[in-house]
Amino acid sequence: MPAIWSSAAFSVPLMLTCWRGSLQYTLSSLRAQSDPEGCGSHSFSGWTQPLGKGNPLRIALIGAGRVAATHAAVLRRTPGVDVIAVADPRGEAAHQLAAEFGAGAFTSLAQVLDSVPVDAVDIMVPHNLHHSLAKEALNAGVHVFMDKPIASTVPQARELCDIARRKDRVLAICHNLLFHPALQRTVEVIETGMLGRVTSATAWSSGWLDLAPWDFRLDKDATGGGAWVDGAPHLVYVLEACLGQIEKLQAILPQSSSRLGAEDTAVGQALFNSGAVATISVGYSDCPSGPDTDWPEGWRLGVNLIGTEGRLALDFLPRAQLTWQTKGQAERLEPLWNVPFDAGFEGAFSDFAAAVKGESTLRVRPEDSLRNLELIKSANDQ
Repeated sequence: MPAIWSSAAFSVPLMLTCWRGSLQYTLSSLRAQSDPEGCGSHSFSGWTQPLGKGNPLRIALIGAGRVAATHAAVLRRTPGVDVIAVADPRGEAAHQLAAEFGAGAFTSLAQVLDSVPVDAVDIMVPHNLHHSLAKEALNAGVHVFMDKPIASTVPQARELCDIARRKDRVLAICHNLLFHPALQRTVEVIETGMLGRVTSATAWSSGWLDLAPWDFRLDKDATGGGAWVDGAPHLVYVLEACLGQIEKLQAILPQSSSRLGAEDTAVGQALFNSGAVATISVGYSDCPSGPDTDWPEGWRLGVNLIGTEGRLALDFLPRAQLTWQTKGQAERLEPLWNVPFDAGFEGAFSDFAAAVKGESTLRVRPEDSLRNLELIKSANDQ
């Protein structure tokens, strides 16, 4: 039996200080001079001064689909946040989610910007809408928190980075696993040198994705691809947090039948600047979990690391834990079973809110999300 190490003391705010190399970002590059053209033509178009520490962050949820439930749960327990609007073209879905907050319900971002004074938006929509909606919000002087990817194409992503810089607005893409205590503890172990030089890794994300008739993943154009584009970005930034920058990434996409608009299974191979190598596996049709255990329940998400002096297995799902072993030592189990999966979302949003309020700098810049997209797209194009 492996030894068990207690992790009861872990918390997201404390663990946010544990970052590796390229993850230690600042917001200085985003603090350019504001656009002299102003904040747009909407009636309530944001503001030009940092939000006071005593004032709540007024936010609108844009999208009321699957992941909106996770974001909503996080916002309910985040102090200093006031959800004042929800928008979704499916009016009934918008009203249902808005009722949970006593917020207004709308069918478009434009309606929100013309009707209520929001400081920020949380965008959770199909990938092909990320660029247009984020651009609309930024040009209106509103800060943007958005699910990955930053955009469907690299030129679109670059444009959003430029607009955020010109408008002096915070643009944060939700790389939620970077804020999960399990990954941050893993990086801590790596940096102690106990594993030696990490030479290889395997990363996986696999489960049964229950697809509603309105799910954008049924449409290849709305998703920008299939399982690779949708699931691999998370594994790529997790691997880079552990192993440093990827030098080359290649994806293998099967042409067989699929439950999605494109492939529902994909495999990738990565070569890192350090010389380490990794495999990446994404699957959305893992039958053992079955249609009654939708994401994140029944999901398998994690990374195995092999070093010259030891090995480590990191599990985010089905429950967070680390299992690791060094030469001549017994295997150790370090449980983080009390840490919910959405702790990463909570950390990512708290980081965004703090940057908006001027309390700290953003840890994951939009340029870093741009690089993530460039890697994913280049791997798919080979």
